[in-house]
Amino acid sequence: MAVELKQSEIALKELEHNQKVADKSIDAQAEDRKDERRTSLKRTNAYLLFGGVALVLLLGFSVYALHVGKEAILLDVLKVLMGFVGGWGASALWGNRKLPDTDE
Repeated sequence: MAVELKQSEIALKELEHNQKVADKSIDAQAEDRKDERRTSLKRTNAYLLFGGVALVLLLGFSVYALHVGKEAILLDVLKVLMGFVGGWGASALWGNRKLPDTDE
């Protein structure tokens, strides 16, 4: 009887310990995910800010070029920008491409 009581107490303590370890693990994972989300949000905001500033500058330059009658310069700048955008899109497509496994 005393042995059974002792074993049940040991099992109960083990369960409590496992519960504490599981709770700490869950809390650590939640904190880690919170940090990941915060970092991702900061990165996204920086990208949007950069894109917005670049767009405003491009629009300002376009209005100025059209105002002074330099449409040819504006067209050349737009051609160069489209080349950059096309190259960026192609590199993104190429980088996301899955390569077949060559393990034999």
